[in-house]
Amino acid sequence: MYILIITIFDSSAAAGVEYVVSRQIFDSLPADEQRLWHSHAHEIKSGLWVNPRVPNALEKPELEQLAGTFGKFWCTWQVDRGDRLPLGAPALMVSPQVDPAAVVRPSLVRHRDDRYGFSTADLRAARADVQAAPQVQVDYWLRHRKGFAVDVVPHEMKCHAPFP
Repeated sequence: MYILIITIFDSSAAAGVEYVVSRQIFDSLPADEQRLWHSHAHEIKSGLWVNPRVPNALEKPELEQLAGTFGKFWCTWQVDRGDRLPLGAPALMVSPQVDPAAVVRPSLVRHRDDRYGFSTADLRAARADVQAAPQVQVDYWLRHRKGFAVDVVPHEMKCHAPFP
C-alpha cells in the first residue's frame, strides 16, 4: 500500500503533478472519487510511459509494479500551448487508452522517441509480459465520454485553524 507523488516534466518545465496510489488504496476510495483517477496499465504496456535515462534493468521491475496503480494528474503548465508560465486553472488530465478517441498524436510520440533515443515499438515489445490487475470503476471518462473541468471562481475562505 503506497502513495507516490510524481512531478511530470515536458522538456525543462514542470507540467504538473501526478498522485499515484496502489490498488489497495484505490479500492478504498468512494466511487465519486475513483472516477477522478486513471489506470496506468495501458500507458506502460504501450510504451507511452517512459523514464528517460533510467537503465532498462532498473526500469522494468518498477514498471511492472506501476502497471497496477492509479493516477490523478493535475496539469498546471500547458507547455504544449506555448505558455511561458503556468497560466489559468489546473486541469485534471486523463490517461490515453486503447480507445481510438484517446490516441496520443503520433508526431508527439515520434518527437519524444527521437529526442531521447526511444523506439515505442521496442518498448511495447519489451513490456508485452507486464501484468496488470483487471481494471474496474476506473477511467470514468473513457466509459462515459465525460470529463471534469476546473474553473477559478471567487469563494469565501474558510479557515479552520489560524495561520502560523
